Amino acid sequence: MADNRKLDGIHFMLPTPFDANSDVDLDSFVRLMDAAKSANCTGVVTLGVMGEAHRLTDAERGPIIDTVVANAGDDLTVTVGASAESGRALASRVKDAQSAGATAVMIAPAKMTKPNPPATFAYYAAAQEVTSIPLVVQDLPDVTGVHLDPAFIGKLHAELPEAKYLKLEDPPTPQKITRVVEATGGSMGIFGGLGGAFLFEELSRGAIGTMTGFAYPEALVAIHRYMANGNIEKARSIFYKWLPLIRYENSAGIGLAIRKEIMKRRGFIDTADIRPPSPPIDDSTRAELDDLMNALDLDVSNL
Repeated sequence: MADNRKLDGIHFMLPTPFDANSDVDLDSFVRLMDAAKSANCTGVVTLGVMGEAHRLTDAERGPIIDTVVANAGDDLTVTVGASAESGRALASRVKDAQSAGATAVMIAPAKMTKPNPPATFAYYAAAQEVTSIPLVVQDLPDVTGVHLDPAFIGKLHAELPEAKYLKLEDPPTPQKITRVVEATGGSMGIFGGLGGAFLFEELSRGAIGTMTGFAYPEALVAIHRYMANGNIEKARSIFYKWLPLIRYENSAGIGLAIRKEIMKRRGFIDTADIRPPSPPIDDSTRAELDDLMNALDLDVSNL
């Protein structure tokens, strides 16, 4: 069973690549896994929100999980998004991920018209009942509409043995990290997200890493490595150097399309296609991205 030391680090959030017919492209998944290994990531996350899990059929999930687990080997941990809209569906997805060999499962709250803590706790308890691998509680209120108070997160961590990790995406994230650390006594492993936009501050506040899909994971790995080694100035300089691209890639509404475009340029995936109704980027956005990438030093060999 993975502990904080094993999961500590940068987890590459995998997009779901599609071919020209909008079918899942498993060959590109293999290249994405190779990219995560080359970047020295701790692990990968698949079937998250930015993996377009909500736009995949149930039949498409299994082959994706199997491909990712098979290509992770001993080099990468695999966290599988298992979020659902009921405790029963959640338990089924958790069991599927666990049976396939996942290291952990990531779970966002179920959407509710009137969210309430008892119902949300029961939802996570349904996952606890069937799992023997860690749960990563995903705090993503912009998508779920459910706000997880630090005290409630502390309750999940204290009462559900496998609720060992939190993926915190409720801005401002640095300030909430401090409150969650206080609520859990520092025993819950906290990951950032949101494209890495506050990675430096999150690590400074006590995060153990991040789970995000920034198209240059090498930069995030370097930031984490220097922070862990106590070289704060070097970590800060790398963060500020890459922040313009992190910011642009994280554009609201079209961030995934931009991210896939960069990954296509890096040879990780064959197309930058996303499934409708998410919009593709237009020519002006593509030109802005060209200008930004031409202006930056994107050499990752000296990180």
